[in-house]
Amino acid sequence: MKKIVLSIGMIIGFLSFSSAQKIHVTFFGSSVCYGASAENHHGYGWQVFHSGAIDTTTFIYFNASTGGDNTLKVEKEKRITKKLLPTNPDIVVIGLSLGNEGIRTPQDDNGREQILEQYRSRLLSMADSFNSMGIKPVIVNCYTHTYFTDAHYEYTKRMNRLINTWEYPSINVLGTIDDWSGKWVEGYVGDPWHPNTEGHKEMSYAIVPSLFEAITKGKKVPEYDWNKSYSTVINEKQIENPISMDIENTMHSFTLSFRFQVTDDGSIAGFSSNDSNHTINIKGHTIQYKELKTIYPKHLKYWTHVVLSHSYANQKTMLFVNGALIGAVNEQLSPNQIHFGGTASKTELKDLAVYRSCLNPDEALDLYNKKFIQSSLEIYSPLTKPIEGKTVENKAQSMANLEISKYIKIECTDIELY
Repeated sequence: MKKIVLSIGMIIGFLSFSSAQKIHVTFFGSSVCYGASAENHHGYGWQVFHSGAIDTTTFIYFNASTGGDNTLKVEKEKRITKKLLPTNPDIVVIGLSLGNEGIRTPQDDNGREQILEQYRSRLLSMADSFNSMGIKPVIVNCYTHTYFTDAHYEYTKRMNRLINTWEYPSINVLGTIDDWSGKWVEGYVGDPWHPNTEGHKEMSYAIVPSLFEAITKGKKVPEYDWNKSYSTVINEKQIENPISMDIENTMHSFTLSFRFQVTDDGSIAGFSSNDSNHTINIKGHTIQYKELKTIYPKHLKYWTHVVLSHSYANQKTMLFVNGALIGAVNEQLSPNQIHFGGTASKTELKDLAVYRSCLNPDEALDLYNKKFIQSSLEIYSPLTKPIEGKTVENKAQSMANLEISKYIKIECTDIELY
């Protein structure tokens, strides 16, 4: 990618955020990012800004996307200087795709590898260039396509894994309307290349509502906390939601993830929706979510990793234990609260995470193997340090909090690293 040269005055204008200034957020990509196949071209960017989730008195929406663009056309057609920079962006949401990059053209893996590397290297270079200019980049992950084969789907998921290793925040739109074969879920399709209005709306829900505020406040992309310390939740009154987050803006697809060690019988995590609680429960040597259950080695002091992943579009909730898919429940839910810990009188916990997207089986396995996923991450609380106050530390690029019930005691076990 060619180096972009700006005047000193322009660079200085991008360097810092003032509490009084308007923050320009520009969506910059191809046709899906522009809003193709949505009514009035009101795509996922427009929808999140007009849903009440964003403070539009501070954050101002712009869209400088062009249908058919890829990493090559963006440079060749001078989209940055002609379309992006005139919006005076403070934050740029980059929404390009592997489909436009040409991933469907090669007939073998060697050709697809070259397209993947072209997309990876140029997209990262673009993000680096924006960052050096003082424009904070946000990456929209790769998404579905009606004509994707299994091979195209694997490359899409691989690229998203790579994006999750970058130092820039990202948005997991794949986990909102992916039918788990790389195609749009039926009912959310505008045409083979684009989602319809409802599809764009589902994609918009993957944007953490307070992401842009967190960026302006200087919160960085988190990394996995390798500290071996952990916390014990003591719940003598058997409160159902000892550590909880109220969902203030609509959440459809979502994932909660955590590790537990020693625990008593009872619920250990869950969420509320439609005026009812949906909980992950421990009974003896069994972990259970509704009709899904599996045995775990309770007699050994091992950390057990649990992922509960809900796809609103697919109308299914998947339970994973230690990276393995236990099964799926048919349901369509929109939570108003998510909690960790539960009616179990004592539970050893760590690595609490909440995502505004449905993680697929590959991603659930990655989390088990401690490969950090930051896309659409709203809560990340390692629980490796003593807690002060009524909230748990949130390392995610989000202003959301996990609140501690007044009846709950949390004790930190400090384990030194060697």
